[in-house]
Amino acid sequence: MPREGFMGLACAVVLTGCGGGGQVADLPPSHFDRAAFGRLLDRPEAFDLPRGGSARYEGGFAADIREADITPSGRIEGGVTLDLDFADASTVLPVEGRLHDISGAFHGETVAIDSLPLVPGQGRLVLTRDGARRSGELAAGFGAELPLAGEDRRLDITIESPLRGAGGRVLAGEVSGTILTAPYTDQPHVLTGQFHATTD
Repeated sequence: MPREGFMGLACAVVLTGCGGGGQVADLPPSHFDRAAFGRLLDRPEAFDLPRGGSARYEGGFAADIREADITPSGRIEGGVTLDLDFADASTVLPVEGRLHDISGAFHGETVAIDSLPLVPGQGRLVLTRDGARRSGELAAGFGAELPLAGEDRRLDITIESPLRGAGGRVLAGEVSGTILTAPYTDQPHVLTGQFHATTD
């Protein structure tokens, strides 16, 4: 499986005032495609996963942010890169990957994050073999402490999906997460959204 040094803090976080009194900024072209997400989500769960080898999945995500899961406070989008291994057995395998090129707005300020790493131990692919049927469920958590909207905060994002379509070449599912503000005693900002990723 390729290893690209996904560990460590998020890189090159850029924050600039975007005005508008808390309005969400217009987002640049994104890795996330809402129409593609709908089509990929309709793909059935795969039961013919590879018996071995590895694959890289690329795609995008989008998430709305709400303070205490009620008041809108921003929106972010970005790219998804995942490296998965396969086995001809029921087992749990580690996943590698990152979220990258993250852009959007939070509390009226522009957000730009080059890379959000996988949290150690928080990426897994659960493979199930039942006779000739081979299926899989992916869950991966990414996070780092970084400055957001002028304060030190903790950003965590989780993505989850079964492997879908022929050969399990499609991922499409939910995004969840939180933004906590140091000293992490206030109500969190809650992220909810979608992601998709595919491999050749």
